[in-house]
Amino acid sequence: MAKEKPKRKKINKMTLEEVEKALKKVEEHMKNFNSKYAIHLLERKKELLNQKK
Repeated sequence: MAKEKPKRKKINKMTLEEVEKALKKVEEHMKNFNSKYAIHLLERKKELLNQKK
């Protein structure tokens, strides 16, 4: 039985903490937020912050 990698969590299911961790990873590896993945993460963060208010 081979070890399976855990499935990646969809952005729309991520919590604020998970989004922030993912954004840190993106910044470390890509050095910018121009990718579609980074843009979606930023949108999700904005959405979560608006829900908190």
